[in-house]
Amino acid sequence: MIFKGNNWDDIPSESRFWCFSAQRPWTKDEKKYLDSALSELCTNWKAHGHPIKAGFKTVESRLIGLCVDESSKEASGCSIDSRIHFLNNISVRLGINLFNRMHIYVRDDGTTEWLNVPLKEAKKMKSGEFLNSIAPFKGDWKPISKIEGSWISPSK
Repeated sequence: MIFKGNNWDDIPSESRFWCFSAQRPWTKDEKKYLDSALSELCTNWKAHGHPIKAGFKTVESRLIGLCVDESSKEASGCSIDSRIHFLNNISVRLGINLFNRMHIYVRDDGTTEWLNVPLKEAKKMKSGEFLNSIAPFKGDWKPISKIEGSWISPSK
């Protein structure tokens, strides 16, 4: 079975999940390229020669969520490495670092602009919202999350 393009909504919520945060937002033209490249990745991603059912979602021109339905074929070490290689090529082509985990986007509320701040600074914040890049499974991912009570600023 060939799984074409981006089928995020067709992938079960218990699917394996990864998220990548860009150090700067991408432009509309870069989004066209990114959507095409990620669709290609999801269509052609394989583990030991077997197709993997995968999907992607982008959020706020800053986050890329990837998910894999491992119910029929697990994403192996080699297939995960190939995904990183593919994303690294995208990163180089667009001049956007997708692999620096030491920054985070925050804002006061849904009406203000996203600010890219060091993770250490974000952990001092008590309110507002952030672009969340952490979840164990696709269904657990809340890309825009409240800071209060989150992993950034847990309730005491």
